[in-house]
Amino acid sequence: MDIWNNFYKIVLRFSFTFFTSMVFFCSAYADDYAAGGPLPPWSEGMLDIYHINTGRGDSAFFIFPDGTTMLFDAGDLDGEEFEERAYPLKLSSQRPSESVTPGELVAKFIKKVFPLGEQAQIDYALISHFHGDHYGTVRPGLVKSQIGSYVLTGITEVGEEVPIRTLIDRGYPEYNSPVDLKSYHGGSFENYLEFQKAQQSRRGMKVELLEAGSAEQIILKSNSDKYPDFEVRNIKSSANLWTGKEGQSSSLYDPAVLLNNKGKYTENPLSLAIKVSYGNFDYFTGGDMTGLQEPGIAKWFDVETPTAKVVGEVDVLALNHHGNRDATNANFLGTLQPRVIVQQSWTSDHPGSEVLHRMVSQHIWKGDRDIFSTNMAEETKVAIGPWMTRAYSSFEGHIVIRVNKGGTSYQVFVLNDTDTEMRVKEVYGPYESR
Repeated sequence: MDIWNNFYKIVLRFSFTFFTSMVFFCSAYADDYAAGGPLPPWSEGMLDIYHINTGRGDSAFFIFPDGTTMLFDAGDLDGEEFEERAYPLKLSSQRPSESVTPGELVAKFIKKVFPLGEQAQIDYALISHFHGDHYGTVRPGLVKSQIGSYVLTGITEVGEEVPIRTLIDRGYPEYNSPVDLKSYHGGSFENYLEFQKAQQSRRGMKVELLEAGSAEQIILKSNSDKYPDFEVRNIKSSANLWTGKEGQSSSLYDPAVLLNNKGKYTENPLSLAIKVSYGNFDYFTGGDMTGLQEPGIAKWFDVETPTAKVVGEVDVLALNHHGNRDATNANFLGTLQPRVIVQQSWTSDHPGSEVLHRMVSQHIWKGDRDIFSTNMAEETKVAIGPWMTRAYSSFEGHIVIRVNKGGTSYQVFVLNDTDTEMRVKEVYGPYESR
């Protein structure tokens, strides 16, 4: 009997030693991997969301489970004009360097992660609203297009390099706006329209209005039957919001109220918003949606609260308006209750300290949450202090959300943004989808 007891002890000791060795090996491998390995490529069944840090605006690229692709925004703001107008705000440095334009970086990124590499295409490109950091600013010295009468900035540069099948925005000329956008926005908007015209005639690109309430406009192109639990729901388009009933929307306000007595209006409340769902996983992005609630602020300015009611809880939230203090109100956060928050930022007032307070508050919603930023100015860290440095998981880099097959769990990868190799810096998760 003692012989067998000794035998079992030896087996158990060996098993424990083997197990702990394997844990150590896997942990060491994970550390090496996180410290500089390449991001494993997308494979069928995964949902990938890449928040690309150019330092000059927002851009997120999606690869759906069947390989269908979508781009949400491609900004390129005028850094010199911004620093002059917004002094003393600190603008982030351009990534990976001044020699690579934002549109060029987004195109390179797409080609690098696209399953077919250089044969990359964008099935759907959405422009949330017409500000330079979301669709590109025209300024002197930009390269001219080879196929049309436009210059390359933001989405026009991306579209020059990577074919876009369908471009979706707020639906020119029926833009549901209080002004004539061509006259109001001038060169940048005219450039965007010339891009549309050339791409339609030369490459067959379609241009569409985002249909609020629809889940049939942005669909899987090649294998929808295989992934019946995948959906892109159009939540908001200009002032039109999904009612929660299939394909139906209603107007939040008359766009005329956006115009002030000086003939100026705010574009941000008109931002497009979508919800991407895969199994139990949900992701929300809404451009520069506003939600400030204070005495003297018009009720229509808060588009977040009614939007939140039809969105519900999500796993991942792309922070509205880069974390600016006029957005991401308590009603919105308390309804969505994100486990992961992604902040796409490029200047030192991102985020407002009030927004940070709401993001970390256990009074607004209970539970853990991890916050990731594409950029964070040192001035912002100093101004807000250790409260901020303890709240964020990562302050710089491309942020990738990778959802596993079936949508049951997901991980967050932070990629190096100082070169075009885009190697992994950090890995978080896996998180269990709700």
